[in-house]
Amino acid sequence: MSAYRDYDNSPLMQFVRFVTRSFAVGTFFGVHVRMYWAAALLMPLLVLRWAVPVSPSFGEALLLTTAWFVGLFLVVWSHEMGHIVAGWHFRIRTDLITLSPLGGVAHMNAPASTPRGELLISLAGPAVHLLWLALFWPLQQLLPDYVLGTDGALWRVSLWTVWYLVGLNQVMLVFNLLPIFPLDGGRCLRALLAMRVHANRATMWATTVGMIGGGILVLMAFTRSELQSGVLLVIGLSCISASLNERRMAQHVLVYQHTMQDPWAVDPDAWKHGGDPQEQRARKPGWFARWRRARAERKAADAAAQAELLDRQVDEILDRVHRVGMSGLSEGEKAILKRASQRRRGAG
Repeated sequence: MSAYRDYDNSPLMQFVRFVTRSFAVGTFFGVHVRMYWAAALLMPLLVLRWAVPVSPSFGEALLLTTAWFVGLFLVVWSHEMGHIVAGWHFRIRTDLITLSPLGGVAHMNAPASTPRGELLISLAGPAVHLLWLALFWPLQQLLPDYVLGTDGALWRVSLWTVWYLVGLNQVMLVFNLLPIFPLDGGRCLRALLAMRVHANRATMWATTVGMIGGGILVLMAFTRSELQSGVLLVIGLSCISASLNERRMAQHVLVYQHTMQDPWAVDPDAWKHGGDPQEQRARKPGWFARWRRARAERKAADAAAQAELLDRQVDEILDRVHRVGMSGLSEGEKAILKRASQRRRGAG
C-alpha cells in the first residue's frame, strides 16, 4: 500500500493529473467553456512549430503563434456553439463546452429525439465553417499572395492569420463531414439511415462504417509525418472505440426517445430482424417494391381478363354442342374446350 501511494504521488502521476484537468475559460451566451491543460500547454508548442518557418524573427513567431492559437480555439468554440444553437431549437440545453487538443465537445443535456433533430444538430457545426469562409475567403482574395516581403510585423501576422483561418475552416469542414462515426458526418449518416430503417439498426450500419473509417485513418497514420501520424492515430482509434461503444448500446437501448411501446425496450436482439413490424408496414415502400407490386397487379388483371374471355367462349361452344353435337365442332372450338378443361384441373 505504501508503494502504491508513493507511485500515486510521483512527479509523473502528478503531471498526468495536471494535464488531464481543465480550467475555466469563461461563460459565453450562458454556456461555460473549459479547456484542458493539455491543450493549453501542447497546442501553443505545436503552433509555434508551424509559425517559426514563416516568421523572420522569434518574437514575430510568438506573436503569430498567439494569433493562430486563439484563432484555432475560437473556430472550435464556434463549431460547438453551432451544435448548441441548433439544439436550442429542439429544446436541448447545453451548459458546458470543453476544449481539448483534438477539438471540442458540447456536453448536451439530452440526445436528439428524432433522426431529423440529430441531422440538423450535426450539420449545424460544419455549417459554421461556411460562415467563417464566407467572411475570410473573399478577404483572402483581396490580400497580396506574398507575405514575407511585406513590411510590418503586425501586417504580416494579419496576412498569415487570414490565410490560416481560411485553410483551417476548409480542413475542419471537410474532415467533420466524413461519414465516420462519431464525427458529424457519421451522425448525419446514422440520421439519414434512421429515416428509412429502425434507428438502432441504422446505428449498427453507421458504426460499421465508422470502424472501417477509423481503421483507414489508423493506416494513414503510418504514411504521414511524425505530428500528423500521431493525430491521425489518436483520431482513428477514438472513432473505432466510440463506434464499438455505440454498437453495444444500440443492441440494448433505444437510440432515439419514443413515447409509444417499442420492441427495442423488451427485445435486445430486435436489431437482427429490423425492429417493429408495425413500423415496417407503415413505412412507404421503395420504388422497386412499388414497381414489382404494380407489375403483379397488371399480370393479375391480364389473367382475370383472359379467364373471363375463355369462360364466354366456352359458354358459346356448349350452346353449339346442344345443337350440333361434339362432331359438329371445329378444331379451334375443341382446342378451347381442352384449354378450359386443363385450366379447371389446374385450379382444382
